[in-house]
Amino acid sequence: MILRTIEIKNFRNHIHTKIEFSENLNLFVGGNAQGKTSILEAISYLCLTRSFNANSDSYVLNFNSNFFEVTGLFELQGGHETIIRVFFEPGRGKKVFLNKENIEKFSIIINKFPVVILAPKSKEIVLGSPDDRRKFFDLTIAQSNPAYIDELLEHKKILKQRNKILNAISAGEIKFEQGIDLLEVWDESFINQCAKITFRRLKFLKEFISFFKEAYSKFETNENPEIEYTSKVEANFDDNFDMIREFFKDMLLKLRQEEIKRGMTLVGPQRDEFIFKINGHELRRFASQGQAKSFLVSLAVAKFFYLKEKKSETPILLLDDVFGEFDIVRAQKLISIVGNVGQSFLTSTDLNFVPMFTERIKFKKFIVSSGTVQDA
Repeated sequence: MILRTIEIKNFRNHIHTKIEFSENLNLFVGGNAQGKTSILEAISYLCLTRSFNANSDSYVLNFNSNFFEVTGLFELQGGHETIIRVFFEPGRGKKVFLNKENIEKFSIIINKFPVVILAPKSKEIVLGSPDDRRKFFDLTIAQSNPAYIDELLEHKKILKQRNKILNAISAGEIKFEQGIDLLEVWDESFINQCAKITFRRLKFLKEFISFFKEAYSKFETNENPEIEYTSKVEANFDDNFDMIREFFKDMLLKLRQEEIKRGMTLVGPQRDEFIFKINGHELRRFASQGQAKSFLVSLAVAKFFYLKEKKSETPILLLDDVFGEFDIVRAQKLISIVGNVGQSFLTSTDLNFVPMFTERIKFKKFIVSSGTVQDA
């Protein structure tokens, strides 16, 4: 998959920007707050229908504008050209078009146009909360499995209803017997969704771990990195869906009184954790900064090659100011791994590392200043 061109309107400080990309590496150079990251954000809208750097569509809207629009021309496998257009207007929301057809299920885009992102905010994956790690892996699974987003959304809806009932019982707002009857209505669906998500996560991790270990070995030798999945139910890689479903059924019964007492659901994939370890020690507690950086970039590299194998399209890679985070050795290793395997987009304020590209990779350089982009 190659992103040939992009047109950006009223997106942060880009009033109207058109760019024709290289099919190899695209390097955006400029000072801080000039609009480099915004270009990568616009690309993420084309592939994920949202920004990787903002929690709301309104945050990327230019201050003096009443809409933003991002349009990209992709060349897919076999030379087939596809146009994605994302349009946002406050009060009316966001619309996504695939070859002029309005797409209501954004999961179609997420699954069809694979992208891997590494940015300063990505460090939360290894150093942040369990939710940060769940989001990383859930997105990766969704990019490779079109049904997964719908399963997550259904689980979230059922969880909300279940928590509402538990809280009402706990607060005495409804009679105990009535509350139990209502819970039983939702529990069957809740158990099924929990089992589906847990089964998919375990199946994914069993496949993903070999990609990750291979990537990590490029950055650190003589170390054993691990990714473990922990849950209140004792599910493992070899358990099938029906077995996991029974685990959840038993656990809900076991926790019934405690859930009512606390007024919330105490089991499910929303509470599970991906644990990162190096040589048997938990990364967040014992790893050096260098090991944490190697772990993070290895996750991104592994995700790239995992999606490349699972999808019919090669992912595009967005690297936002990563060389401000890495030392020269890790930067060189990252370049040697990703430089010639697909299309990538990289931003930097530092010109000192540019000579690393000249003998290794075909690349196109752009100068970004005050929301304008020029070929260098």
